[in-house]
Amino acid sequence: MFNANSEWLDRMRSVGDPGVDALIAEHVATRGPESLELLLRDLFRTQRMPEADPLVRSYLEVLPRIELVDREVIARGQDLFGLYGPEVLMILGSYSLPLAYAAGHGVQVVYRSRRLKDEPIRRLCDTAQMVVNVMQPGELEEGGVGWLAARKVRLIHALVRRRVQLDAAHPWRAEWGLPINQEDQAGTLLSFSIATLQGLRRMGARVTSEEADAYITAWSAVGRLLGVDPSLLPPSEKEAALLALRIGARQVRPTPEGRQLTAQLLNSVQTLFPVAGYATSLTHFFLQDTVFGKNVAEALDLPKANWTRWFVMVRAAEKRTILSLLDWVPGARRRRSWVARQFAQRMILHKRPDGGSPFEVPPAFRGRWGLHMDR
Repeated sequence: MFNANSEWLDRMRSVGDPGVDALIAEHVATRGPESLELLLRDLFRTQRMPEADPLVRSYLEVLPRIELVDREVIARGQDLFGLYGPEVLMILGSYSLPLAYAAGHGVQVVYRSRRLKDEPIRRLCDTAQMVVNVMQPGELEEGGVGWLAARKVRLIHALVRRRVQLDAAHPWRAEWGLPINQEDQAGTLLSFSIATLQGLRRMGARVTSEEADAYITAWSAVGRLLGVDPSLLPPSEKEAALLALRIGARQVRPTPEGRQLTAQLLNSVQTLFPVAGYATSLTHFFLQDTVFGKNVAEALDLPKANWTRWFVMVRAAEKRTILSLLDWVPGARRRRSWVARQFAQRMILHKRPDGGSPFEVPPAFRGRWGLHMDR
């Protein structure tokens, strides 16, 4: 039975990804720590992995084959993302990532990774890309785009974990647990799954218990590919909510690092909204009472919301009313929220320094959500 109690979570804070971590340690002993920086740079440049790299080849060989179970349930969970993708992406920037920054110990590894700290909009786009990839129906099967994305993220986690441990200029404290440990990974997955469900419902989406359980199951399948211990992968919405509350009580606390990252994120996310102050108001809206506890907004020291808080509340009330009526109309659940659609559209059109788009949406989703790739 699923039962990740506090004693077990304490143990999981000292566990990363043992087999992969041993491989990385051996590689560093042979090639030196600078090899981690070079590989990380290559991994961040493209969605695919540089399989010609000897470490990448060894990594792919050492990973066990993982057979998916409950494929039909996973597909139903992915279909929920297909229905509400733009809303989910907006929740990601305004709810899921701030939750991660409220985890006082877990945020330390994010802060110490310069790429994540100095380029918050890229952090958002990279994370959104991973979510889009793993939530495509059928793509968690071996060789699929979601399967490849999970394998890549798992390798990045191991590389960052080792790099942070070797950073003499910014010593890692034992009290924080192992960098990117099992509890922190479980909490991050919950910010993508159970927190997203709460965010969707708060926005007015009518998500049934069966749909919610399927969404949790889909993310638990992603967690298995990422190397998360099965004991930390809840099988249902109810158990996911209990685990989130338990982790929140253990980990949510104010830190200078979390508050700085949140401020940077809000400034960047604001560029994706047409109305000044909307990003802050929306984050207040989501964090007022979360599945991780009620003290998240205070821990992050969010700036006060301006007049747009009323706009957020009106939009949410309007959407709740519309969706409650439109459930009777065939295909009505595919109706898009204008604000969420504009947010997703601006993410797509955001440009990297080299002029390319850092975020790709497959044609099936673009058509379903009413998005386009051209300015």
